Amino acid sequence: MTSILIEMRCPTHGFERFRVKLIKRFNIASDEIIPKPRRKPTVDEIGLLYVGRNVSYDEAKNYLLSYFRERGMLEEIVRIRMSR
Repeated sequence: MTSILIEMRCPTHGFERFRVKLIKRFNIASDEIIPKPRRKPTVDEIGLLYVGRNVSYDEAKNYLLSYFRERGMLEEIVRIRMSR
C-alpha cells in the first residue's frame, strides 16, 4: 500500500505530519479519484484516496495540492512525499 506523507506548519501544534493512504480500486472508473474523509478527530479532512487503476502518483499528488489550495492551507505545507 502506498501513502503520501504531508508535513505542514500548524498554528496550534507547531508542526504536523500525517499520511493520506492511496488505495487502488478496480471497480471504479480507471481515471477517477474519490476522497474519503477521516472520522477522527476532524470529519472534513481527507484520510484516504480511492484511485482508479490508471491514476498515477503525480495525479493523486496534484489532487491533494488543489484540495489544500481550495482550503487555503497550501502556504502551510512544508513537504509532500511518497512513502511505502
